[in-house]
Amino acid sequence: MMQDPETRPSLIGQLHDPASHDAWAEFVGLYQPVVYRVARGRGLQHADAEDIAQDVFATVGRKVGEFDLGRCGSFRGWLLKITRDQVVNKLTRGPRDVGSGDSEVQAMLGEQPARSETLTLLRVEHQRALLARAAERLRGSISPPIWDAFWITAVEGISIAEAAERLGKTEGSVRVARCRVLARLRKEVQDHDCPFSL
Repeated sequence: MMQDPETRPSLIGQLHDPASHDAWAEFVGLYQPVVYRVARGRGLQHADAEDIAQDVFATVGRKVGEFDLGRCGSFRGWLLKITRDQVVNKLTRGPRDVGSGDSEVQAMLGEQPARSETLTLLRVEHQRALLARAAERLRGSISPPIWDAFWITAVEGISIAEAAERLGKTEGSVRVARCRVLARLRKEVQDHDCPFSL
């Protein structure tokens, strides 16, 4: 539906300054739900996933000055590595896990997803966060009948035929409304959340 999400280089540049509260608030607002969902997707409980998010942002704060696109690859890959490291650390910490060499611990580590699987999850969650932010910005500027046609078909997954019946519209008008909102959402994401490869 959307291009791969991207992060503005200006935002990353502002993160070098810990006093840049607006940049950090934007960064955390954008990525906290992403990191949280990745942690939950790896089997962590709610509180542990929240701890992971805090640990990831603390690590980014300490190390963002060291981030070098040429050496570290993409910002997305760098953030992925930090997130994955924090999840693995959380799963292997604790009195029963430390240095045990226990087969249960080894099995838990073996269940950790490959880097590509985690990267895919990170991309999906980031796209979800970008879409949610764009939808919040746009919703007030789109008439409720058009928004409803988009929302129940694209987000809730209701068929075009059922949505048309529910809304008292033709299937064609529901399709058009959905396409218009999707096009505006794509543009909103591209205009506000790009262009630096995350």
